[in-house]
Amino acid sequence: MSSRLFWSLVLALSVTLCVVLAAPPQRPGRQGHLPPLLPRLQVLRAVGAPIHHLVTDYFWIQTIQAVGKAGTRHEYRDIYDYADLVTELDPKFRQVYLFAGVAIPFHARGGKWFNIEESTRLLEKGLRNFPDHVSLRIMLAYNLSTFHRQYERAARIVEEASRLPDAPEYLAGLATRLHAQAGNFDAGLDFARSLAESSDEPETRELFERRVKELELERELSRVDAAVQAYQRREGRLPPGLQALVEAGDLPRIPEDPLGGVIELDAEGRGHSTAQEKRLTDFARTSMEESP
Repeated sequence: MSSRLFWSLVLALSVTLCVVLAAPPQRPGRQGHLPPLLPRLQVLRAVGAPIHHLVTDYFWIQTIQAVGKAGTRHEYRDIYDYADLVTELDPKFRQVYLFAGVAIPFHARGGKWFNIEESTRLLEKGLRNFPDHVSLRIMLAYNLSTFHRQYERAARIVEEASRLPDAPEYLAGLATRLHAQAGNFDAGLDFARSLAESSDEPETRELFERRVKELELERELSRVDAAVQAYQRREGRLPPGLQALVEAGDLPRIPEDPLGGVIELDAEGRGHSTAQEKRLTDFARTSMEESP
C-alpha cells in the first residue's frame, strides 16, 4: 500500500469518526438539565457501517460513564438513551441490558421511584433478544412486581424461568407466590401440583405439596378479606369475627384451614391462619427484593 493511499484511508476514517461520534449541540432541559443529544441511528448505521463495532463500543463506554456521573433522576434517565442506542446498534450486546436496566431507576427522597418505564422497556427489549436468560427474567419480573404491580405477568415470567436449565431452585416457589399475589390461585395451584407430582426428590415433593395447601389457604383468606370489605362498607365498622360475616351473609360458612390451623381475623380485619406466621402473599415483594 502506498503512503498516499494509507494516509487517505486514515483521513477518511478520521472524518467518518468525527461525523458519526460527534453529538449535536445540547439544549437545556428541565431544571437546567442538559439531556444527551445523540446522533441519529440511521446516520450511525449508514456512515458508521465500516466501523460498526468501534461505534458500538464508543457508545457503550458513554453508557458506563453516564452511570458513573449520574446523581439526579434526570441524569439516571440519560443512561437509558445511551443504552437504547447501543442495543439498537447491537441487539445481542447482552451485558448492556442488565447493567443499564438495573442502574436506570432512581429512588428519590420520600420513597418515590423515577425512570421505571425506561428500565422496564430496556429489560423487555433484552428478553426479546435473550428469551432464555434467567437473570434478565428475574430483573424484569422484579420491575413488574415491585414497581408496576403486574404480579400475574411477573409470575408467568418467573415460572418460565424456573424451567430453564440454569435456573436457581427458589424461582419455582417464587412463581407460585406471585400467582397468589395476583389472585390467580388456579394457575398457582396447577403449577405447584405439577411440581409436586413430577419431582423425584422427597424434599422438593414435600415442599410443593405444602405449597398447594398454602395456596388453598390463601384462596380462602382472600374470600374472607372480600367478605370483610363488604361488611365494612355496609356497616361502617369491622366485623367482630367470622361468625358475624356468616350471619350477615357475606360468607357462606366458616372456612376450614387446609394447613390444619384455625382461620381468624386479625386486629386490622384481615384473615390469617394460626398455622402460618405470615400469609403467602406477604412474601411476594420481599422475595423479589432479596433475589440476586
